[in-house]
Amino acid sequence: MVSKTQLTTILLGLLLLGGCATSRSVLDIPPPASSNIAQPNGKEVFINTASDKRVFEANPSIPSIPSLDPSEEQNDKVRLRSIARKRNGFGKALGDILLKEGQTVESLTTASIRQAFIEKGYRVVDSKDKATESTYVVDADIAKFWSWMNPGFWAITLSTEISTGISIKSPQGTDKQTVSVKAADNYQTGVEGNWIEVMNKALRAYIDDLKTKLK
Repeated sequence: MVSKTQLTTILLGLLLLGGCATSRSVLDIPPPASSNIAQPNGKEVFINTASDKRVFEANPSIPSIPSLDPSEEQNDKVRLRSIARKRNGFGKALGDILLKEGQTVESLTTASIRQAFIEKGYRVVDSKDKATESTYVVDADIAKFWSWMNPGFWAITLSTEISTGISIKSPQGTDKQTVSVKAADNYQTGVEGNWIEVMNKALRAYIDDLKTKLK
Protein backbone atom coordinates (compact mmCIF):
# COMPACT_ATOMS: atom_id res chain seq x y z
CA MET A 1 0.00 0.00 0.00
CA VAL A 2 1.32 3.44 -0.95
CA SER A 3 1.79 5.80 1.98
CA LYS A 4 0.64 9.41 1.95
CA THR A 5 4.25 10.59 1.72
CA GLN A 6 5.00 8.27 -1.20
CA LEU A 7 1.83 9.37 -2.99
CA THR A 8 2.75 13.03 -2.53
CA THR A 9 6.22 12.38 -3.94
CA ILE A 10 4.77 10.55 -6.94
CA LEU A 11 2.27 13.32 -7.63
CA LEU A 12 5.01 15.93 -7.32
CA GLY A 13 7.14 14.01 -9.77
CA LEU A 14 4.28 13.88 -12.26
CA LEU A 15 3.61 17.58 -11.77
CA LEU A 16 7.21 18.50 -12.47
CA LEU A 17 7.34 16.20 -15.45
CA GLY A 18 4.18 17.79 -16.82
CA GLY A 19 5.88 21.19 -16.83
CA CYS A 20 9.14 19.81 -18.13
CA ALA A 21 8.97 17.78 -21.37
CA THR A 22 11.29 14.81 -21.67
CA SER A 23 12.55 15.73 -25.15
CA ARG A 24 14.94 18.46 -26.28
CA SER A 25 13.64 22.03 -26.02
CA VAL A 26 14.72 25.31 -27.60
CA LEU A 27 14.61 28.67 -25.81
CA ASP A 28 14.86 32.19 -27.14
CA ILE A 29 16.85 34.15 -24.56
CA PRO A 30 16.73 37.87 -25.37
CA PRO A 31 20.09 39.66 -25.33
CA PRO A 32 20.58 41.68 -22.12
CA ALA A 33 19.49 45.31 -22.31
CA SER A 34 18.93 48.16 -19.90
CA SER A 35 18.23 51.88 -19.89
CA ASN A 36 20.80 52.25 -17.11
CA ILE A 37 23.53 53.77 -19.29
CA ALA A 38 26.25 56.00 -17.89
CA GLN A 39 27.45 59.22 -19.46
CA PRO A 40 30.12 58.62 -22.15
CA ASN A 41 33.56 58.26 -20.55
CA GLY A 42 35.54 58.98 -23.73
CA LYS A 43 36.76 55.37 -24.05
CA GLU A 44 35.93 52.83 -26.71
CA VAL A 45 36.04 49.04 -26.65
CA PHE A 46 36.02 46.17 -29.13
CA ILE A 47 34.69 42.79 -27.96
CA ASN A 48 37.03 40.45 -29.83
CA THR A 49 36.17 36.89 -28.81
CA ALA A 50 34.17 34.90 -26.30
CA SER A 51 35.29 31.26 -26.44
CA ASP A 52 33.26 28.40 -25.01
CA LYS A 53 35.61 26.35 -22.79
CA ARG A 54 32.93 24.38 -20.94
CA VAL A 55 33.51 20.68 -20.28
CA PHE A 56 30.57 18.31 -20.83
CA GLU A 57 30.26 14.93 -19.12
CA ALA A 58 28.16 11.96 -20.21
CA ASN A 59 26.84 11.11 -16.74
CA PRO A 60 27.77 13.90 -14.32
CA SER A 61 27.55 13.29 -10.58
CA ILE A 62 25.78 16.62 -10.04
CA PRO A 63 23.29 18.45 -12.29
CA SER A 64 25.37 21.66 -12.41
CA ILE A 65 27.88 19.92 -14.72
CA PRO A 66 26.92 20.25 -18.42
CA SER A 67 25.62 17.13 -20.13
CA LEU A 68 23.56 16.20 -23.18
CA ASP A 69 20.73 13.76 -23.74
CA PRO A 70 22.46 10.72 -25.34
CA SER A 71 19.35 9.98 -27.41
CA GLU A 72 19.64 13.30 -29.26
CA GLU A 73 22.08 14.61 -31.83
CA GLN A 74 25.43 15.68 -30.33
CA ASN A 75 28.11 17.75 -32.03
CA ASP A 76 30.06 20.97 -31.53
CA LYS A 77 27.24 23.13 -32.89
CA VAL A 78 24.78 21.58 -30.45
CA ARG A 79 27.14 22.03 -27.51
CA LEU A 80 27.58 25.72 -28.34
CA ARG A 81 23.80 26.14 -28.02
CA SER A 82 23.34 23.91 -24.93
CA ILE A 83 22.38 25.75 -21.75
CA ALA A 84 20.54 23.27 -19.49
CA ARG A 85 19.44 19.68 -18.86
CA LYS A 86 15.92 18.98 -17.65
CA ARG A 87 15.13 16.50 -14.87
CA ASN A 88 12.01 14.95 -13.42
CA GLY A 89 10.80 15.20 -9.82
CA PHE A 90 13.20 12.47 -8.73
CA GLY A 91 16.27 14.14 -10.25
CA LYS A 92 16.53 11.81 -13.28
CA ALA A 93 18.13 13.53 -16.28
CA LEU A 94 15.78 14.12 -19.21
CA GLY A 95 16.02 16.15 -22.40
CA ASP A 96 18.38 19.07 -22.77
CA ILE A 97 17.67 22.74 -23.49
CA LEU A 98 19.28 24.60 -26.38
CA LEU A 99 19.36 28.21 -27.42
CA LYS A 100 17.47 28.97 -30.64
CA GLU A 101 19.19 28.57 -34.01
CA GLY A 102 21.64 31.40 -34.62
CA GLN A 103 22.25 32.00 -30.91
CA THR A 104 25.07 30.42 -28.89
CA VAL A 105 26.56 30.65 -25.43
CA GLU A 106 29.37 32.62 -27.02
CA SER A 107 27.06 35.16 -28.67
CA LEU A 108 24.96 35.59 -25.52
CA THR A 109 28.09 36.11 -23.42
CA THR A 110 29.43 38.61 -25.95
CA ALA A 111 26.13 40.54 -25.77
CA SER A 112 26.34 40.59 -21.96
CA ILE A 113 29.94 41.86 -21.98
CA ARG A 114 28.99 44.49 -24.54
CA GLN A 115 26.08 45.65 -22.40
CA ALA A 116 28.30 45.98 -19.33
CA PHE A 117 30.70 48.27 -21.19
CA ILE A 118 27.83 50.35 -22.60
CA GLU A 119 26.35 50.81 -19.14
CA LYS A 120 29.78 51.88 -17.92
CA GLY A 121 29.95 54.64 -20.52
CA TYR A 122 32.16 53.02 -23.17
CA ARG A 123 31.51 53.35 -26.88
CA VAL A 124 31.48 49.90 -28.49
CA VAL A 125 33.32 49.40 -31.77
CA ASP A 126 31.58 46.69 -33.79
CA SER A 127 34.42 46.02 -36.26
CA LYS A 128 38.07 45.28 -35.59
CA ASP A 129 38.96 47.43 -38.60
CA LYS A 130 37.61 50.45 -36.73
CA ALA A 131 39.72 49.84 -33.63
CA THR A 132 42.62 52.18 -32.93
CA GLU A 133 45.64 52.08 -30.62
CA SER A 134 43.49 53.55 -27.84
CA THR A 135 40.68 51.01 -28.22
CA TYR A 136 40.22 48.53 -25.39
CA VAL A 137 40.15 44.94 -26.72
CA VAL A 138 38.29 42.24 -24.80
CA ASP A 139 38.65 38.45 -24.97
CA ALA A 140 36.72 36.04 -22.74
CA ASP A 141 36.94 32.33 -21.92
CA ILE A 142 33.64 30.82 -20.81
CA ALA A 143 34.25 28.30 -18.03
CA LYS A 144 30.63 27.99 -16.91
CA PHE A 145 27.29 28.84 -18.48
CA TRP A 146 24.73 26.33 -17.32
CA SER A 147 21.26 26.00 -15.81
CA TRP A 148 19.89 23.04 -13.88
CA MET A 149 17.05 21.81 -11.70
CA ASN A 150 17.11 20.41 -8.17
CA PRO A 151 13.90 18.68 -7.00
CA GLY A 152 12.29 19.54 -3.67
CA PHE A 153 9.33 18.32 -1.65
CA TRP A 154 6.99 21.23 -2.44
CA ALA A 155 8.90 23.04 -5.19
CA ILE A 156 11.87 22.78 -7.49
CA THR A 157 14.91 25.03 -7.61
CA LEU A 158 16.14 26.30 -10.95
CA SER A 159 19.68 27.68 -11.00
CA THR A 160 21.97 29.34 -13.53
CA GLU A 161 25.71 29.77 -13.12
CA ILE A 162 27.98 31.85 -15.37
CA SER A 163 31.75 32.18 -14.99
CA THR A 164 34.24 33.72 -17.40
CA GLY A 165 37.85 34.76 -17.44
CA ILE A 166 38.18 38.15 -19.15
CA SER A 167 41.26 39.81 -20.63
CA ILE A 168 41.05 43.55 -21.30
CA LYS A 169 43.92 45.04 -23.31
CA SER A 170 44.30 48.82 -23.17
CA PRO A 171 47.06 51.41 -23.72
CA GLN A 172 47.86 50.98 -20.00
CA GLY A 173 48.42 47.23 -20.28
CA THR A 174 46.37 44.07 -19.87
CA ASP A 175 43.85 43.64 -17.07
CA LYS A 176 42.57 40.15 -16.28
CA GLN A 177 39.31 39.63 -14.42
CA THR A 178 37.14 36.69 -13.38
CA VAL A 179 33.40 37.22 -13.40
CA SER A 180 31.36 34.50 -11.65
CA VAL A 181 27.67 34.73 -10.73
CA LYS A 182 24.82 32.43 -9.81
CA ALA A 183 21.06 32.98 -9.76
CA ALA A 184 18.49 30.60 -8.28
CA ASP A 185 14.79 30.60 -7.45
CA ASN A 186 12.01 28.22 -6.46
CA TYR A 187 9.22 27.25 -8.84
CA GLN A 188 6.35 24.81 -8.99
CA THR A 189 7.22 23.52 -12.46
CA GLY A 190 9.99 23.62 -15.03
CA VAL A 191 8.03 25.42 -17.74
CA GLU A 192 10.05 27.37 -20.27
CA GLY A 193 9.16 30.77 -18.82
CA ASN A 194 10.70 29.81 -15.47
CA TRP A 195 13.96 28.74 -17.09
CA ILE A 196 14.10 32.01 -19.04
CA GLU A 197 13.45 34.01 -15.88
CA VAL A 198 16.31 32.50 -13.88
CA MET A 199 18.69 32.75 -16.84
CA ASN A 200 17.83 36.43 -17.27
CA LYS A 201 18.54 37.01 -13.56
CA ALA A 202 21.97 35.44 -13.96
CA LEU A 203 22.75 37.49 -17.07
CA ARG A 204 21.76 40.68 -15.24
CA ALA A 205 23.95 39.71 -12.28
CA TYR A 206 26.82 38.99 -14.68
CA ILE A 207 26.56 42.43 -16.28
CA ASP A 208 26.39 44.16 -12.90
CA ASP A 209 29.40 42.25 -11.57
CA LEU A 210 31.49 42.98 -14.66
CA LYS A 211 30.62 46.68 -14.43
CA THR A 212 32.09 46.86 -10.92
CA LYS A 213 35.40 45.53 -12.31
CA LEU A 214 35.69 47.98 -15.21
CA LYS A 215 37.87 51.06 -14.83
